[in-house]
Amino acid sequence: MTDTAAMMQPAARRRLVSSALLGTTIEFFDVYIYGLAAGLYFARLFFPSASPTVSVIASFGTLASGFLIRPLGGIIGGHFGDRYGRKKVLVASMIVMGSGTFVVGVLPTYQTIGIWAPILLIAARLAQGLGAGAEWGGGVLMLVEHMSKDRRGFWGSISNFGVWLGIAFGTLVFAGITRLPEHVQMWAWRAPFIASAALVFFGLWVRLGVTETPVFVEAEKEAKQNKREPLPLAELFRNHKKATVIAICVATGAASYQIYGTFATSYADSLELPVSTILLFQFANGLFALFATLFFGWLSDHTGRRVLAIVGSIMVVPSMYLLFWSLNGSRLPLIMLSLILLEIGHSMVYGPMGAFLAEMFETRARYTGISIAYQVGAGALSGLGPLIASAILASSGGPPHVYAVPLIVAVTGSLTVIGAFLAPNRARQPLPDSAEGRDARLVDRGAVSGQRT
Repeated sequence: MTDTAAMMQPAARRRLVSSALLGTTIEFFDVYIYGLAAGLYFARLFFPSASPTVSVIASFGTLASGFLIRPLGGIIGGHFGDRYGRKKVLVASMIVMGSGTFVVGVLPTYQTIGIWAPILLIAARLAQGLGAGAEWGGGVLMLVEHMSKDRRGFWGSISNFGVWLGIAFGTLVFAGITRLPEHVQMWAWRAPFIASAALVFFGLWVRLGVTETPVFVEAEKEAKQNKREPLPLAELFRNHKKATVIAICVATGAASYQIYGTFATSYADSLELPVSTILLFQFANGLFALFATLFFGWLSDHTGRRVLAIVGSIMVVPSMYLLFWSLNGSRLPLIMLSLILLEIGHSMVYGPMGAFLAEMFETRARYTGISIAYQVGAGALSGLGPLIASAILASSGGPPHVYAVPLIVAVTGSLTVIGAFLAPNRARQPLPDSAEGRDARLVDRGAVSGQRT
């Protein structure tokens, strides 16, 4: 079978890669600036309380709400993406996501409109979450389904490269904002939320010019010929129940970032460490993550996805203890070292994840399957991380009693190890039910038949 990746014109390939990269960059820029603003400003501006701890927990609750609704966004986006095409959903997801982010930037505070401020903040965050829930899976599939089977891990990691690009950009912006006088910070935090609208318009312009994936076009044609177009969600739970559970377990490996990124920054603030310095550390770590994500995506094409997911999940647990010990002791060089170690472990899981999840599902349920898996494991469960960590810290008596918090990543890492052991290892093999895969199976059957005669 002709390799569709080899047939693509260079300009079409650049536009395809740019579309996927911009989508996840904008998505995680929006998500991350919300997480930073929630930890640093929203508690005072939208959830005033006599107890600072209660205010922070309420603020992180809105962050969690956006993650909790992401599986619903994944189901909706997956349904339409598997039924009508990946491209259409990706255009809609970017509009919904960008609109929610812009509303946060212009929203009046509790002092101005009272209880309506937190209510509208939650509504905007839910819109953000719905759009983001539909975005990641489609962006990954536009790359994985277009590109060669021998480099699916690398190309699938491009979307996650965009995740870190958005996080690094958001961290840099807030590192600058936190250096401003405090009265200026109280309105300057809005600037990146409003500016995100410009990124969305540019992303839409790029995205409207890409073509649908050949794997989906082929599957759609076959379904129409056979007059068989089952609902993607029904198809998923009829034929892919086991794969869905395994994929969710694998995706929980991404949860560690919300602890060492979002929660740790807020924890550093509670210790009265220089937050702008911690954010610069996070920015440098984000730059490192850009290349680590691509490297481990590429490496998974040669070693397989499984071994990297297992080693990375184990590695983050002791590294997380090192981070909090370093924060409690204000050991700045060790804070940076522990962040790098955490990122190596996280990227081992996260770099290959797009290809790893996509290889578990057939085409007409693939968008739904990887979206549900990612948005439950890396979305909803991950988004609960800062909220659970804040509650654990409060129940332990507050800083410096933080050493129960790393148990969160011990649990999520264990799920990833179990999922990785049970997952099929399809690196460098055709995607399930693709024409290339059927051709390969026919060749194998012919060879076996020839041996028997």
